[in-house]
Amino acid sequence: LAASPNQLPLKYEGSLPSGGRHPDTSPPRRLSDGACSKPETESVEYPGDVAITCDLGSEQDVKEAAILPFYRDGGDFNAESVLVQTSLDKKAWKDVAAVKCDRVQGPVVLVTAPVGDKVRYVRFNVTKAADAKRLLIGEVRITKPDTAAAAQPPPPAPAPKPFARLAKPLQVKRVLDQALLDAKVDFLFGCFATDVLRDEAGQPCGIVMANRSGRQAVLAKVIIDATDRAWVARMAGAQAQPYPRGPQVFHRVVVGGEPTAGPAISEPRPSGSGAVQVRKVGLTFAAANKTHEIYEYTLQLSAAGGSYAALAAADQTARDKTFHLGQVDASEVLFQVPPDPVKGAGAGDLGAFRPAGVPRMYLVGGCADVPREEAARLLRPLALMDLGTKIGAAAAAEAKSLPAVSEPRPSGSGAVKGAKVPGGPVVPAAPGDVKEILVGVRPTQTGLPTVPSEARGLRVLGRYDVVVIGGGTGGAPAGIGAGRQGAKTLLVEYLHGLGGVGTTGMISKYYFGYRGGFTAEIDAAVKELGAANEVVGKIECWRRANRKAGTEIWFGAMGVGAFVEGDVVKGAIVATPEGRGVVLAKTVIDSTGNADIAAAAGAQTDYTGGDEASVQGAGLPPLNLGAGYTNTDYMFADDTDVVDFWQLFVYAREKFKGAYDLGQLVDTRERRRIVGDVTISPMDIILSRTWPDTVVLAKSNFDSHGFTVHPLFWAMPPGHESITAFVPLRALLPKGLDGIVVTGLGVSAHRDAMPVIRMQPDVQNQGYAMGVAAAMVARSAGTIRGVDLRGLQKHLVQVQCLPEEVLTDKDSFPMPKEKVAAAVTALAAPFAEPPPRGQAPGEVERRRALAVIFAQPQDAIPLIERAYAAAKADDAKLIYAHVLALFGNKTGADTLLARVKSAAAFDKGWNYTGMGQFGRSVSELDQYIIALGRTRDPRAADAILEKVALLDATKEFSHHRACAVALETLGDPRAARPLADLLAKPGMTGHSTVTVDEAKRIAAVGGGTENRPRNESLREIVLARALYRCGDSGGVGKKTLERYAQDLRGHYARHAQAVLRGEGTNK
Repeated sequence: LAASPNQLPLKYEGSLPSGGRHPDTSPPRRLSDGACSKPETESVEYPGDVAITCDLGSEQDVKEAAILPFYRDGGDFNAESVLVQTSLDKKAWKDVAAVKCDRVQGPVVLVTAPVGDKVRYVRFNVTKAADAKRLLIGEVRITKPDTAAAAQPPPPAPAPKPFARLAKPLQVKRVLDQALLDAKVDFLFGCFATDVLRDEAGQPCGIVMANRSGRQAVLAKVIIDATDRAWVARMAGAQAQPYPRGPQVFHRVVVGGEPTAGPAISEPRPSGSGAVQVRKVGLTFAAANKTHEIYEYTLQLSAAGGSYAALAAADQTARDKTFHLGQVDASEVLFQVPPDPVKGAGAGDLGAFRPAGVPRMYLVGGCADVPREEAARLLRPLALMDLGTKIGAAAAAEAKSLPAVSEPRPSGSGAVKGAKVPGGPVVPAAPGDVKEILVGVRPTQTGLPTVPSEARGLRVLGRYDVVVIGGGTGGAPAGIGAGRQGAKTLLVEYLHGLGGVGTTGMISKYYFGYRGGFTAEIDAAVKELGAANEVVGKIECWRRANRKAGTEIWFGAMGVGAFVEGDVVKGAIVATPEGRGVVLAKTVIDSTGNADIAAAAGAQTDYTGGDEASVQGAGLPPLNLGAGYTNTDYMFADDTDVVDFWQLFVYAREKFKGAYDLGQLVDTRERRRIVGDVTISPMDIILSRTWPDTVVLAKSNFDSHGFTVHPLFWAMPPGHESITAFVPLRALLPKGLDGIVVTGLGVSAHRDAMPVIRMQPDVQNQGYAMGVAAAMVARSAGTIRGVDLRGLQKHLVQVQCLPEEVLTDKDSFPMPKEKVAAAVTALAAPFAEPPPRGQAPGEVERRRALAVIFAQPQDAIPLIERAYAAAKADDAKLIYAHVLALFGNKTGADTLLARVKSAAAFDKGWNYTGMGQFGRSVSELDQYIIALGRTRDPRAADAILEKVALLDATKEFSHHRACAVALETLGDPRAARPLADLLAKPGMTGHSTVTVDEAKRIAAVGGGTENRPRNESLREIVLARALYRCGDSGGVGKKTLERYAQDLRGHYARHAQAVLRGEGTNK
């Protein structure tokens, strides 16, 4: 990056001293020496976020300010963003620009900000990336205007363009969100209509819908069907013209790249099956210093019968024909003026929009009974908005004239009179039962009324060897693995692109993970494809690889249940825009990441309850056209709660309102997990436990995105060192079920073990392995539990997903008693070797010793008791007392009591941190307080209450949590009043979110890795929980929990309700 001839001389200073391996010169000049190509020799290192202030010596006309931080994939010195400010006097500062560090130019990130003003001082406030430990800066450059260019006459002004500024998708969505909120309309995302309810007279009186929460009935006097093909009206029995035979006309829009079907024309003139023409729309989107043309493709495609499955196949063909390596966005769905309109009622102004023979229903869309040319005009956005407004008013007027659908029972629960899902004759295609989660739109809702569902059958949507539900990090490779082995495979994904968090979730760079095996193959394919945008390219690679493998893909469909015979899963219940049906399959691969199908089938699961409000941080990224890696962590999100997701989308659209669009996949790092035949523990991870049925090799560290809860980590925090872990097949099999296997975040593991086995490369290899396993079963008479394990492992060794040693591995647990004894000795032993960077001496060895002890406490505890009695040194006695207490053993209570009482003040604590959280989430004193509580020694409460008196809103969250956990474990009523007094202090309460307006106010706080709202809410709910469990004082604890029980954020509501039900005593 050559220096500009208009560069101004400057002097600079940093808010932090430079140092490390790359100190600056004295006086500082390395950032202005013109060299910035090698970070090893041409950089200045700062240990954290730094403000670099440049002095131009006098007031100067400044055109532009630039800073060049060094960048490297996976580097520990990358910058996140830069705020550029200017000043005349070094006192009053003006914000010029806040710039994300995403413009990589070789070894550096080019961060530029136009100034266009007379200034003397320029300040660059550089924020390091969340996972970085330092910053390496290469150069700062400040340039003056080009006086020679300024002397030239200005070029002629370009001719004005219509629509010079296009509305971004996010602008449209925000405006519509707000219009609905202002009108007090309840709305949800991600719901599929599956049935039409009928009253006692057989008239429509609402719908049944399915979503990630389950399946619910919605009573309504009038129904407006605004689906693209009048799917609800068709469910209700509306008559439509036959869908024409032969190829039909569809449209698809692509942003960026070049036409793939010859030169662009002004008007499409398709002819013949498979014909494709493309029109340059004449509008552009500008992004990342580049202008992207918009192309509209007109295609002739077959969609026999107009069924959802036929349209899904046409959609894949359209993507095949229109993808270009330079594209940055494209239509999610095909557009068509429906050729098969619904027969209208005829009479009246809106008769064409009322299905004949279906009262109390209106249509808003292209299936209205109007000429097709008129339907095409009607489907333009402004016309459709006008129509919707008119029909909405008519529907409201009609609803006012109709009686209530039914009167709910006085209790609010029980069956609703006068509404039902009607039944019909049943001729079973296969024996079994439909299993679904039948709760409200929130899993925390209780006592809701119900409607009866009469006996009836479900349509069979297809028969396959393997059905994969979820096309994300595990599901997309599962589809490939199964298809390549010759299995007839269906892949169902509710979004419109494959790959999950690494693509639609925008976390497009690997943090960790084993990158060999199938992952290496897909990475090579992405590189070979060479798309201009890494996210777009990987989405296409996943799609092409599945298509090449022969796997059928359904976008815009959702797995919502299981078809089960006895304890064998025989298929999945799938909701599509057309309705709900069953996909029969020999093996179901649940790649929802949330164990949705397994949970519906009856599998035991583990998720947020009454023990702790602990969950890894989540994000929902902004989408900027052409942008790649965008990693966020600023919320908690419950994948089983569609109301939580609703408020989250409204909140995030407000937070990133300047973006081109918002992501559609919430990047949750912790979800509902099955209880499998085995459950992987943190001890298994730390000790690299081997298994006879290993199917996945994982590599990572404890990237916890929040605080840990396992008692092992109260003895010593999780480390930052790399760990190799092995995942057995039994952890992917729900206990008590056959015919189903679970991948990704839904596998059977303790929540504190998940960070090491959830990395994208490892989940990709895991998904591929399960696809291959399911295909092997398809060729046999057995089920997934009877898969040829050795044959599967040999294949995975052959493709380098696994090392050859797994073929002879046995379970390395239980360990010999001699190893346990050695671990007890090692707890208090000195260590001579130097520790890894950032860790205390002997930390890795002690953590492994603790893992041995926690893996086999029955062998360890008697040895620790003897070691405590024999220890002479105070430090050794404290170590042993601490570990014993974590097992509820009060042998060393006196030692712990003395240690806690000796602390006159708290040490440095920990506030909630999501992104970049490694190591401690409790301080040293915190962990002794928690351990003292677990001794249940009656003297402990007084010692801990002395520390409670020191707390207020300025103290770190970990201190509040430690005292709360200890006191609720003791359950001493004397703690109630002091805890209530603590909550009464300024700033301690009022942090719940029960309205969307409160959620939108939080959205204004911080950026994509903000922690403060979570820190405040966690502190309040943890203290209220402890207060409630200690007997409460003035009802403060209960009232606080009741408010959180209504919180729009699902995990807080789950936790508060569980505590109020008396679950999870933390004992």
